[in-house]
Amino acid sequence: MDQDRALGKIKKCLEMAKGKSSNPHEAETALRQAHKLMEAYNVEMGDVLASMACEVTIEAGSEGTPPPWRVELAYVCAHAFGTRMIITRLRVGIFSAVGAFIFVGCGAAPELTGYAYQVLERQLQKARREFLQQPNNKRCKRSTKVSRGDLFAKGWINAVYHKVDEFAGIDDNIADAIQAYMDKHHPDLGTHKMKRRKAKARDAGAADAGYRAGKSAQLHQAMGHKQQARLTAGV
Repeated sequence: MDQDRALGKIKKCLEMAKGKSSNPHEAETALRQAHKLMEAYNVEMGDVLASMACEVTIEAGSEGTPPPWRVELAYVCAHAFGTRMIITRLRVGIFSAVGAFIFVGCGAAPELTGYAYQVLERQLQKARREFLQQPNNKRCKRSTKVSRGDLFAKGWINAVYHKVDEFAGIDDNIADAIQAYMDKHHPDLGTHKMKRRKAKARDAGAADAGYRAGKSAQLHQAMGHKQQARLTAGV
């Protein structure tokens, strides 16, 4: 038996040991069997927990390091589906790379997080373009447009976050599995510092406009899945 199969058997034994339907004798037997397998195959509890998690990588939609608003949107999606987010870069050629996010979680959560980001990113891009096409923004110089667009995006994301926070959260065992996976596969992560644009008085309304527009994006908790969510396009 290889280690992957052993991990599968250990997980089944542990699930049986803590299962509500097991009687005390069956639970004790299952726990003993799990410990025997762990000793025989040199498997630690951290390995068992880490095997319950997985990761998905998606492109951020920008070259190089993703801008702050993309990072914040990815964080909101990770918060909604109970996953951890890692900022990285994907090489697409000999001399070029694109920004990307890695989402770590259990079950389908990482894939759902990536899907949520892609759908919400398209909604936000559309709303941002429409905002910048308004007469009072079209006449501005490029730096002002970028600043207003970023403030609009921040307001839009804040509106989505307030919806997500109502149902976000994960069980302790899922959080433990994700942490074990991070410790095993991504032990040396650094910190990411985001550059913040200072809002000028003339651009102050952009964030409010973004917040109002962001209310049309909808995230709903999936039935029977406390740590996951179902995405509904709102625009």
